Amino acid sequence: MNPLYDTRILDMTRLLPGAVCTMLLRDLGAEVIKIEDSRIGDYARLMPPLIDGMGAFFRSSNGGKKSIALDLKTAAGQAVLQRLVEGSDVLIEGFRPGVTARLGADYETLKAVNPRLVYCSLSGWGQSGPDAEVSGHDLNYIARNGLLGADMNPRMPGAQAADVSGAYVAVMGILAALLKRERGGQGDYIDAALSEAAMPLALAAWVEAQTPPADGAFISLRGESACYRVYWTADEQPVTLAAIEPKFWANFCGAVGKPDWIEAQRERQRQPDLIEAVAGLFKTKTADEWVALLEGADCCFSRVVPPGQLLDDPQIQARGMAGVTETGVPWMRSPIRLGKGRHELSEAPKQGEHTAQLLAEIGYTKAEIGRLLSAGVIRQAP
Repeated sequence: MNPLYDTRILDMTRLLPGAVCTMLLRDLGAEVIKIEDSRIGDYARLMPPLIDGMGAFFRSSNGGKKSIALDLKTAAGQAVLQRLVEGSDVLIEGFRPGVTARLGADYETLKAVNPRLVYCSLSGWGQSGPDAEVSGHDLNYIARNGLLGADMNPRMPGAQAADVSGAYVAVMGILAALLKRERGGQGDYIDAALSEAAMPLALAAWVEAQTPPADGAFISLRGESACYRVYWTADEQPVTLAAIEPKFWANFCGAVGKPDWIEAQRERQRQPDLIEAVAGLFKTKTADEWVALLEGADCCFSRVVPPGQLLDDPQIQARGMAGVTETGVPWMRSPIRLGKGRHELSEAPKQGEHTAQLLAEIGYTKAEIGRLLSAGVIRQAP
């Protein structure tokens, strides 16, 4: 049985962080209801690339969820939300601070409706501080939180580190609050900031920056140690060496016929020359040749795999981590694995696809639903 099998989650977020958060919770068994604006809805629906007119990312991250299209700027729309909240366990929102209060969807208002509600605000900078209402996206957050600066040559990252980290932090907070509720009976409020969520990813660099250099053994995880770097091969392919432990470094040195390098691993003053020597060595063979030589040497060597080649990786294949459906929708399963349950593929909902169904479930009659439709308070997918 899935751990969240009887848990209803209301998702008032848009774009990446909230979608990933509720995707993970859905994969743990929760029922997820997307509460979308009755006009545009989730912006990710329209973000290219499109598959059958719907954003590929939206389809990949919202499978198995339900959608209700609701105008929360109206009193009638807010009344619908409160009826939904009465029978729900979790609400997650992704607005700037202060917006939910104007929509009648803030924690204090909804806590009065359902004291057991777990409420999560997922925002860029958090709910307090001088920048709480400042606009931002992933690149801004990692620029300010030390993660981008931890790279010795800051460049465009290949991933949305703050957005995805924020999703995981929100999941942890929600699960912790649900456990607390089971023990004490009351819900709770979670303030999850994307900028803070990604800070621990640069923890090693931050600690290194705050600690004066000491004599003796030296190791850097930012590219200043020859044993932990990205190198380029003769055919201009990137490969990685992460031989931090002495035994792995010794294995590498033995495999490449350089036993004289072993003692230099942690000598700070020798790193520039050693890096140059290792880089020159990697330039003498192609990536395939290095894979053949080093992947069995137990020295923490890996080639760099671009996203388009992930599905060729035998480890990913063996664990069923990702794939593409028959309709061309890419999918990636939750890395949270409980028991031996299989990942279930489901289609993403159309905007407002479940509006009438969900309203009926909370007691609205057909006539009342018709009036809400006519007034533009709700929207139903054709």
